[in-house]
Amino acid sequence: LPWHRMFVYYFECIIRTVLKDNTFTLPYWNYSSPATGAMPAPFRVAGSPLFRASRNPGPNAGAAIPPGQVALTALAQATYGPSGSAQGFDATLDFGLHGNVHVWLGNGVGMGSVPWAANDPIFWMHHCNIDRLWASWNKAGRTNPGGAWLNQTFTFANCDCKQVVGKVVAFEKISKLNYTYDRFEPVPGVIKRPTPLLTQSPTLHLQSTGVALGAAAIRVPMQPQATPSPKVSRFAAVGAALAPAKSMLLALDNVTTDLPPEVVYDVYLDLPADTAPSPDGPNYVGSINFFAAHHPHADHGPEPLLRNFSLDATAIVKRLAAAGKLTDTPTVTIVPSGTPNPNAKPLIGGIRIVEQ
Repeated sequence: LPWHRMFVYYFECIIRTVLKDNTFTLPYWNYSSPATGAMPAPFRVAGSPLFRASRNPGPNAGAAIPPGQVALTALAQATYGPSGSAQGFDATLDFGLHGNVHVWLGNGVGMGSVPWAANDPIFWMHHCNIDRLWASWNKAGRTNPGGAWLNQTFTFANCDCKQVVGKVVAFEKISKLNYTYDRFEPVPGVIKRPTPLLTQSPTLHLQSTGVALGAAAIRVPMQPQATPSPKVSRFAAVGAALAPAKSMLLALDNVTTDLPPEVVYDVYLDLPADTAPSPDGPNYVGSINFFAAHHPHADHGPEPLLRNFSLDATAIVKRLAAAGKLTDTPTVTIVPSGTPNPNAKPLIGGIRIVEQ
């Protein structure tokens, strides 16, 4: 998040210098609002400097991004970094909504690929909104890390296109940079737990081995962890008795790919075999993407960024349990939102259902 804030901040400054207009500000695209889910019209005009043919057909045709892919679930996270099996705000926003928008918009030589993404003008509108969501989370009283995190530095070009080294401590709050937004998103209240999340050990209930994804939907049976204890409760009973202060998380670990699949994958819990998958249906948990899972990022070392997703399945588990439809060995169904690149070879190292 600080890296992208610096990126947008200095880019805006360069534009002001080129325009000789210190009043210029980059706008943001609020794609999470149903009224503005389609890419703004000026970016869809063929021949315009704002148009890119490297986008997927839907965005350039005025299609709205699916609401489930831009749900503001990250704002409910209580901590910036991971807590147990919960990803925390930073990773939930980065790996989830942020990556979903990149992949929905562009292909492997556009917004869907790290080396090409910033070539698309919509990149800046996207990241202004990501910055706004971080500012919304902070405005609600959620705190950023301290210590070494504040001392990280990143190198950019300043207003005069000369090298500048930005330090996180100077960019962690928009108040330090003398700008604000016309609207901040409301942050849902976080349930207070009896002990801090960081000290809690998640309880593993169900798990699976690795999964190779492709062009068709895949159903993954979840199994109880191997244990000699006969007193381990059945998952259906656990779900029915889940305490109000507890969450049930669907974790997808060690997500990698050889090439960008160029699609988002929708994830469902215990979707009946005879039911067509729909993000509007009661079994939809969330979506995952492989943005940056295939390409090294210069500011994070020579290896691709490892992806671990943590989707909150609490509401679905409770709803299924209340209806008597929660099984002891539920399936996880993973469905591509379109036709993936056949050479991508996306993999999920393992799936877990944990309580914390």
